[in-house]
Amino acid sequence: MTNQIVIRIIAVVIGYALGNFTTGYFLGKKKNIDIQKEGSGGVGMTNTMRTLGKKAGIITFVVDYLKCVVAMFIVYFIFRNQVDYIGMYMIYAGIGTILGHNFPVILKFKGGKGIACSAGLVSIMFPKIFAIALTVFLITALVSKYISLGSILGSITYGVCVVLFGQMGWLRIDLFPWLSYPDEYLPEIYIVMLLATALAIFQHRSNIVRLINHNENKFSIGSGKKKNVD
Repeated sequence: MTNQIVIRIIAVVIGYALGNFTTGYFLGKKKNIDIQKEGSGGVGMTNTMRTLGKKAGIITFVVDYLKCVVAMFIVYFIFRNQVDYIGMYMIYAGIGTILGHNFPVILKFKGGKGIACSAGLVSIMFPKIFAIALTVFLITALVSKYISLGSILGSITYGVCVVLFGQMGWLRIDLFPWLSYPDEYLPEIYIVMLLATALAIFQHRSNIVRLINHNENKFSIGSGKKKNVD
C-alpha cells in the first residue's frame, strides 16, 4: 500500500511539473507581452485569444490539453506493469497537471482555470463521459454565449457522470488497458474526479459572481473573440 501511495505522489508531481508550462504566458513572452497584466490576467485560452489573437488562443488550448495527456502517458509507460492500478495513477497525473496549470509555482501560483487540462484527463480516462460533457459545454456556450457557464456546467457534468456511471457499472470499458478500474477503487475515483470538478468551479468563482449579477461578458462567434474571463 505504501508503494501505491508513493506512486500516486510521483504521478501528481509529474503532472504538476508539466502543468507549470502555461502556454498562454509563454506565447505572450515571445511577443514581449505579459499576459498576466492584460485583460483578466488569466493564462488560459480565452484571455490569450483576446490578448494575442485567435491563433494563439487555439494553440494555448491544444497545448494545455496535450500537456495533461502527455503527463498521463508518461505515468502509463513508467508504471504500466501494474495493470490493476495504472488507470488510477494516470488519473492522479491528470489531477497534478490541472493543479500545475491552475497554481503554477513559476507564476507565483497564479494560473488558469484548468478546463483544457480537465478535457485531457476526462477524454483519455472516461471517453464516453467526455462526449456527454462536451455536448453540454457546446450547447450551453452556443445558446448562452457564455464560455464560462459552459465550462462550469461541463465540469459538473463529468463529475456527476463519473459517479453515476461507476454506480451503474458503465465506467469500465475494454477499449484501452488503462480503462479498467477494480471496484474497490471506485470511491477513490469519485473523490478525485469530484475534486477536479470542484477545482473548475472554484477557479470560475469570479465568473459566477458576474453571471449572478448579469454582467458577465459574452463571446461573439462572428468576431472569433471570446470576451469572458479565463
